[in-house]
Amino acid sequence: MVQHEQREVVRGGHHRPDARRSLPVPPDGPRRRDRRRGPRPFFYVTSAGALLVLGGSAGAIALSGTGTAHHARTAAAGASTVVPASADTYAVREMPGTTFGDAKKITASAWPGWHTEAYVAFEVPRGTPAVTRAHVEMTFDRLENRPRRVELRTLPGAWTEEGTSWGNRPVAGSVVASAPAGSGGTVSFDVGEVVTGPGLYAFAITGQGPRTAVSLRSRETGEGPRLLLRTRPGAPPPTPSRSPETSGTALPAPGPEPTWQAPQPVKTPGTSPAGGRTLCGLSLELKPGETFQKALTRLDAAYGGLETVRLFYQGVPPAWPGKPDTGNRPPIISFKLAPKDVLAGKYDREMTRWFATAPRDRDLYWVYYHEPEDNIASGEFTAADYRAAWRRLRSLADKAGNPRVHATLVLMGWSLDPLSKRDWRDYYPGRDVIQVLGWDVYNLGWKKGRYDDPATMYDRVVAVSKGEDLPFGIAETGSYLVSGDNGDRRAAWLNATNAYLAKHRALWVAYFDLDWSTGDFRLLDTQSRRAWSDFC
Repeated sequence: MVQHEQREVVRGGHHRPDARRSLPVPPDGPRRRDRRRGPRPFFYVTSAGALLVLGGSAGAIALSGTGTAHHARTAAAGASTVVPASADTYAVREMPGTTFGDAKKITASAWPGWHTEAYVAFEVPRGTPAVTRAHVEMTFDRLENRPRRVELRTLPGAWTEEGTSWGNRPVAGSVVASAPAGSGGTVSFDVGEVVTGPGLYAFAITGQGPRTAVSLRSRETGEGPRLLLRTRPGAPPPTPSRSPETSGTALPAPGPEPTWQAPQPVKTPGTSPAGGRTLCGLSLELKPGETFQKALTRLDAAYGGLETVRLFYQGVPPAWPGKPDTGNRPPIISFKLAPKDVLAGKYDREMTRWFATAPRDRDLYWVYYHEPEDNIASGEFTAADYRAAWRRLRSLADKAGNPRVHATLVLMGWSLDPLSKRDWRDYYPGRDVIQVLGWDVYNLGWKKGRYDDPATMYDRVVAVSKGEDLPFGIAETGSYLVSGDNGDRRAAWLNATNAYLAKHRALWVAYFDLDWSTGDFRLLDTQSRRAWSDFC
């Protein structure tokens, strides 16, 4: 939903408040203002992509009049038009209060300890004939460590070239175009479904994949982003041939180590187990007529005190201290919201309030739409929408500036098995969004009367998590009591599983202690309960 008012500027909204002291001065040197260019415009972009200009001189972007005609160079009347960028800038997560509007580059990087996002705006002048083809073209400033693909995203929200920082940046939306980075000096995006005639258009620029850097020349260099139009007087706007929400591909594997001057990786605080040990937990089970709080009290007594709790909500999670109040233990909180509603801003206000009021004396692992694989396979929503919704929610979380709040992606361990014919990266928004990887892994050997070896179950989980250089946890695990077992064998399996995961420094392990539609995972026998109590 569009809010027709200027948003409050939030300063310093980042999960590492001391990051600015630990990072070098950007390669462009200290920030400076180019006084020759006059006042900077103030943009407001609606969810549909129309850009409103609330300020600025006739030499910048304007809404009416003929003063903007000199922004476009027409090669042949009614044939080809080149529209230079009217504004561009970028923001750095690790420098949340710094602006880069006068830099000679704009960047979109996903690197350990260094994350950036770029923004660009174009004005198609009044009087331009109907647009039949439209491409955004950009020139690379550096060629090293480029991702396989670069993305353009919708950019609703208010921003100015000179005043935009990570703390007050607009929230990027879904992908409208993506293009291979290739090995040449430019990248080109087909935006013909978005740019159909005179108006003002703004986009965010992002890269796909971790350890990548998109570095582009800004308009300050004279070789900045440009919008290439093909026009034909009297021609109707082109009919969209595909949904822009389905663009994008699987994320690539990490690239080579950088040859450009990258900041040193900085360890994100608050993502190591307390005291260096793996925390024990359960998915909360309610008996008939029981409240959340009574259930937690009962399970605490049964297992000698849980160290974390996995909670599930179908909508926006309840206001703090939550249901139940988990005390000082770090909870793992899952909630489900339709990606298209998230991208439309339907939950911005509620989720912003939830992140802003979250406790700061303990870690909180928040999980957006756990196990999305089957939902995406059935066509309920697209992988592109899912990744974009994650990015938007992470942007809202960052505004709280709470270093104890961790974006946690939870996928099925099955999705890592080649037999699943899935690529887990299809669901992965990227290392610049996700801070912790969570996995749901169950004993599939029960059908054959066995408990699978922990290495068989978790080796892929450990390898993928380490490959992303992200901490990990087991959000769900469990096993039915196999035929002929009185509980002794399951207890031994639980002990071996917990020892394996502790050895590999899992943040937490939450047993799925529920009687579910597919079967009963509960630890009802004395031996299994004792094994989990010993772990806790």
